[in-house]
Amino acid sequence: MNLTLKVLSCAPRAFEIENFLSRQEVEHIVQLASGVDLKLSSTGDITGHKETPKELQTDSRRTRTSYNSWVPREKSPIIDAIYRRAADVMRIDEALLRHRSDHTEWTNLTSTKPLAEQLQLVHYGPGQEYTAHHDFGFSRIDDQFQGARFGTLLLYLNEGMTGGETSFPRWSNAETFHELSIKPEVGKAVLFYSQLPDGNLDD
Repeated sequence: MNLTLKVLSCAPRAFEIENFLSRQEVEHIVQLASGVDLKLSSTGDITGHKETPKELQTDSRRTRTSYNSWVPREKSPIIDAIYRRAADVMRIDEALLRHRSDHTEWTNLTSTKPLAEQLQLVHYGPGQEYTAHHDFGFSRIDDQFQGARFGTLLLYLNEGMTGGETSFPRWSNAETFHELSIKPEVGKAVLFYSQLPDGNLDD
């Protein structure tokens, strides 16, 4: 499978990948989403604080008003193949994106925790949003080998709606002062990094 990464931005480092998902893969994910219990999305901060159910319902200053759920890589061979493809795009060993135990074949790896989170399914209804934020996060796992979230791969499952763009308001470009805004297209992916090559957070 040949995929082309189109550079959208150098600061932050962001890339667009057309047709990352096939129509069949999109339909499979949508079908999975229809069978899971979506809950009001929450956020955390660098101190590890997670919004409580009461805060989710009452805090008018919330930055995230969507609904979400999580799907493990092992849910289906199709989801597993998507993780493999993501590893290829990012040029990392796909084994690093797996949950492991002491009984698996990857005995030379330093941690049993994966670098990747479960696949997050997010639904935005009319008026819902995720306001401007940093996407790096610090793991709550007590594991020195699992640091901040260094990259994010967004997968788009629909298109044609009003709104729904992914925006980078602090995009650095000498030609315009407008933010970088990416319209959703079915099967398209956007990869962006939250860490700099030297390991510092891209703030």
